[in-house]
Amino acid sequence: MAEQHMFTLINSRFTPEEAVPILTGMVDAKLQYHARKVARPGTMEEDIKASETRMKQIESDLRNILRLLRDAAQRGSQVDIEAYLSIKEVPPTAH
Repeated sequence: MAEQHMFTLINSRFTPEEAVPILTGMVDAKLQYHARKVARPGTMEEDIKASETRMKQIESDLRNILRLLRDAAQRGSQVDIEAYLSIKEVPPTAH
């Protein structure tokens, strides 16, 4: 059984202005991954549709994040952000 590894990527308090580039950078990296996957020759139609659906959800999440940060900024608030990463090796499947 593969071991699961946990990493703390973010665990801090930020002004909304500080948080925007950090969070948009993370989201942009994921959107770029899906865009490359869709553009790759030979990508199956079902994988393209799944990536397009995921991209729409990520974009929606980003709009909500930016709205939350804008609202916090208008109130003069800061935000606590925690982001964790879990990695688990998955062995190849037999064909």
